[in-house]
Amino acid sequence: MIMKLDKDYDVRCNLGTIRDIENIFGKPFFTLASQLDKLTTLEQIKLLYTGVKRADSTIREEEFVDACENNMGIGDLSEYIEQFLLQLQYPGLSKEEVQQKIEKKLRQAENLKVSIGAN
Repeated sequence: MIMKLDKDYDVRCNLGTIRDIENIFGKPFFTLASQLDKLTTLEQIKLLYTGVKRADSTIREEEFVDACENNMGIGDLSEYIEQFLLQLQYPGLSKEEVQQKIEKKLRQAENLKVSIGAN
């Protein structure tokens, strides 16, 4: 994933990043993801920084926070967070491919619910 700010920032989206997030925030990934509305703006930026740091350890947190604060609005931050969380779950897939996977999982869950209800 690439974030376009004052320059392009590569954001690593893999299990290692998820492990880093869990260590930094002290919560399981899915707990944190379900509580995004409780994170401050700075905490959301730090969430993204976790992926940036995994991709390039030379980028300092202060540098990235400044770039975000000077080049994004809250809508941009929300979009990057959404994209980041989806890419952490399905690395390397396009938005359309992620959407197809999610729709397939929803259909499977619905089918399972129907078949369990039929028994």
